[in-house]
Amino acid sequence: MNEVDEKFYETYGKKTKIREYQGSGKKILGSFCSYTPEEIIHAAGLVPIRIFGERTDMEEVNTHVSSWICYYARRCLEDGLQGDYEFLDGIVSVTSDDTNMPMYSIWKKEVGANYAYLVQLPFAINETAIKFYTKILKKFKRSLEEFYSVKITDQRLKDSIKTYNRSRALLRELYDLRMSMSPKISASDTLKIMLASYSMLKEEFNDLLEGYIADLKESEPLNDEKIRVHVSGTVLHDVELLEIIEGCGVDIVSDDLCTGSRYFSFNVDETYEPIEALSRGYLSSKTTCMTCSRQGVYPLDERLSYIRDQVKASGADGVIILGDKGCDLCAYGLPTMRKELGKDIPILYLDVDFPLAAEQYKTRVEAFVESIKG
Repeated sequence: MNEVDEKFYETYGKKTKIREYQGSGKKILGSFCSYTPEEIIHAAGLVPIRIFGERTDMEEVNTHVSSWICYYARRCLEDGLQGDYEFLDGIVSVTSDDTNMPMYSIWKKEVGANYAYLVQLPFAINETAIKFYTKILKKFKRSLEEFYSVKITDQRLKDSIKTYNRSRALLRELYDLRMSMSPKISASDTLKIMLASYSMLKEEFNDLLEGYIADLKESEPLNDEKIRVHVSGTVLHDVELLEIIEGCGVDIVSDDLCTGSRYFSFNVDETYEPIEALSRGYLSSKTTCMTCSRQGVYPLDERLSYIRDQVKASGADGVIILGDKGCDLCAYGLPTMRKELGKDIPILYLDVDFPLAAEQYKTRVEAFVESIKG
């Protein structure tokens, strides 16, 4: 077992911290999307975690949803229906896509939740939308206060915002060590750390990560010369898939994954009133798959610009797009992304489904690597 597994990955895989919180009487709320304003949940004295589906055999979920919806939603629901999230006191979801909303409803009815709340996201991004979303987040705050009999003061919100901003800064620092021309950490190990960040209180995670980064800076670079690749996609929590790609002679040096750089691609401005600051912060993300847009900006332009910046900064030799054929948002942007990114850099598209077709992915990635090497 390496240091990352011992310090971070077991926290996610064995839910060690979650069980610890549960034993001490803390209430745990699960969410399905990186747009969930975790700072408000944290400021209420609750434990926000991210729900991920580990099961790949769909025994229960296909009686509730169509088999063609996104694999992330199906796997989350399967885990919930099988009782894997019995420790949750409630769930919070957002209207970020057409799957999150029915997933929230099915979970609430079939899995059960003492507390359940659906946060409504605006689908335009301008000052009017920010004002609207500020009101929505204030309603969410009041809901938590009333249900859990707590007072979420401005100071508690400010403290939570500061804690989460520190976490984002540390994760960016970790990613810089992965992105360097002599990487000190692999993408698969980085994902293990990301998964731990979703599975424990941020203040504890921050202290753990800060110490690990200090040690990592003093360590030797990874001793390999591989093709450098940027990975694009949505939710990815399967370390095995990244390990398959890395095993084909690839260093994944950057990404725009929902469970990767998207999660910390923005900061919350601490000079604003706390709820407005959260509204502005979450709506400032330029990496999302959502089809919302700023005035006069084509929805995908900002994401494409972000990917190009990542590719340039990391010195990537190619881009691997991990697609989910059940995700409408992925399908919406895919043709444009392949066309526009393909003008400047080699592209490989992998249609991801579970169980993983390891040999098929390996064959295609190896061919992609050889094409880049020429």
